[in-house]
Amino acid sequence: MEMRLWNAVDRRFRKSDISGALRFLEERLAKEKTPRFKGLLGKGFTNQPKSVLSAINKFIDACSKQFNIKAVYVEMNGFDINPDRWYFDSFGYTKYGADPENIEWICEWQSPEWPQVTLKGLESVQADFEWYHAKEMWQDKKLERAYELAVLLVMCKFVSLIQSALAVSARSKSIPVLATAHDFDILGRFEARRGITKG
Repeated sequence: MEMRLWNAVDRRFRKSDISGALRFLEERLAKEKTPRFKGLLGKGFTNQPKSVLSAINKFIDACSKQFNIKAVYVEMNGFDINPDRWYFDSFGYTKYGADPENIEWICEWQSPEWPQVTLKGLESVQADFEWYHAKEMWQDKKLERAYELAVLLVMCKFVSLIQSALAVSARSKSIPVLATAHDFDILGRFEARRGITKG
C-alpha cells in the first residue's frame, strides 16, 4: 500500500471528513484505465442505516446487562481476501481510549460473541476482489493502483454506512462508536452524540 495514499485518507478521517476521503479516492479510481473496481464509484452498501443503528443499539443494550459499556467498535471483515461474504463484527469495552495514537486497547474487548451483520450492495466489487486474487492479478503492476484505491474505498464506504446509521437517531447509550475494517489503523470515531456534523 502506498503510504501517501494511506496517510491522505487518515488525515481526513482524523478531521471526521469521511465524505472528503470518499471523494478523494473516487476521483483517483475514476482515472484508472481498468474497469475493475469501478462499481465503487458513486455506490455504497445498501443496508438501511436504521437497520444498522438498530443492530448497534441491540448490541449496546445486551452488553449493558453484563457490564458498564463505555465504547463500541465495529469492524468489517478482511474483505479483500474474503470476497464471498462481507460483514461486520461488534465489540464492547469497559473503557474508551480517546488518544488516536494509541489504539491497542481495541484488541481487548469485554463483550460476548455477537451475531455478525452481513453487508450488501457491493457484490460486483466482491467479484472483482475474487477475480484479482484467484487469477493472481496482483502480478500485473498496472492494476496495483486501482486495487489499492479500491481497498481504501471499501473501508471508507463501510465507515460512511456507520456514520449514516448513527445520524438516524440517538444511540441507546451515549457512548463513542469506532469503525474501520480488519487490519486498518485508520479509524472513524463517532463521539457520544447524535452522529457528527461534518462529512
